[in-house]
Amino acid sequence: MSVVDKMIIDADLCIKLGGSSKHHFLYDILPLISNQIYMHTHAYGEVMMPSSAVSQLKSLVSEGRLVLVNESNLDSADRAIYDASYKNLEKVMINPKRPNKNKGEACSLAYAKATGISVFATDEMDLQPIIDTQLNTGIDDITCLRIIDIIKKAKDGEIDVPRKVCKALWVISGKTKETFDNELWPVATE
Repeated sequence: MSVVDKMIIDADLCIKLGGSSKHHFLYDILPLISNQIYMHTHAYGEVMMPSSAVSQLKSLVSEGRLVLVNESNLDSADRAIYDASYKNLEKVMINPKRPNKNKGEACSLAYAKATGISVFATDEMDLQPIIDTQLNTGIDDITCLRIIDIIKKAKDGEIDVPRKVCKALWVISGKTKETFDNELWPVATE
């Protein structure tokens, strides 16, 4: 059983979850979290390495567990919402001198807003306040799901991922064992 009905995922999360050729976190864990997983084609194109992340994404797509999307297939009403959402995000997220920086996030979030996807899986820690001010109005609000949230869901029993696997995921994503052991999921002592 998944935690959310549908979510859209960002390249940075895929790169971190797919960073190990030994552990297939991207392939194994995302389907535990959501029944329907979407990824904007721009964000998909940003995942060029590591090769383990690329191959796990390709497998998810070929098996129909991840659907690639973009605004070209939206009807006119949803496209208008997409365009307005993207324009709002562009003002605060896109630097004209570096137009591709944050573009995957902006495209994904605008698509999520236009289609009612309420979860954006990313590991950008400063993104939720931008979403709250630029997109969230109380209708079809979007919430970020980060690696720390995935681990908390495992710890709370919402998804079936053992502590050992979560710790490996945490470390592979560039975080410290000490933070995991002392703050995030301490081992119970008696």
